[in-house]
Amino acid sequence: MVLPSQILPQHQTDPLVTLPLPSPLPPSPLPALSTLLAHFDTLLADPSGSKNVVPPMMIATAMRQINRDAHALLNAGRVGAAESRAELDRRDTVLRGVEYERNRIREEIERCLEYVPAYTGAELPDRQAFLESASEEVKSGLPNVGSEEYDYALIIAQLEEELKEIEEREVDVAALTKDRDSLIKAKKEIKLKFDLTETWLTDYARSVNLGPP
Repeated sequence: MVLPSQILPQHQTDPLVTLPLPSPLPPSPLPALSTLLAHFDTLLADPSGSKNVVPPMMIATAMRQINRDAHALLNAGRVGAAESRAELDRRDTVLRGVEYERNRIREEIERCLEYVPAYTGAELPDRQAFLESASEEVKSGLPNVGSEEYDYALIIAQLEEELKEIEEREVDVAALTKDRDSLIKAKKEIKLKFDLTETWLTDYARSVNLGPP
């Protein structure tokens, strides 16, 4: 067997690259490599084979086996690296999504902290005056005085009372608007009848030669 004089770069279509990974993976060829190198050095030192040396065919077979095992482990490393890279990309995408949601939540928290309730600017009646004028049903619905919910419940009751008054005023405004529209319509009808009557009287006066009034 003629040993190669040089080792060329591995081609991408080499079967050692394209073959599927064995299961289980072979052990590391490093322990057997030192023994193979020793046999190879012995063969080079005594090419005639006068001493008790391993035949070249067995050395070549061992080299092929070590080469296959090394390529299998290399391909397994490449596959593992590709899978790890894909998993890293997936986790990076998830992390970016989490960071985006975290920033959104922080923005919403800041907006909530900066939020000023609209009722703080509303002109509400005095609490004592409201409680004196409130019905027993409203008073019984309030929590105990001094509790954490009392102030908010009282504000809600005041706002509901204000809303009720506004709705009553809107009903009154709607009724007044309806009456106004009726008066405007009646006024138009009266004016129309007046104009018709005036025209009729003018025509009648002319017909009897009395002239216009």
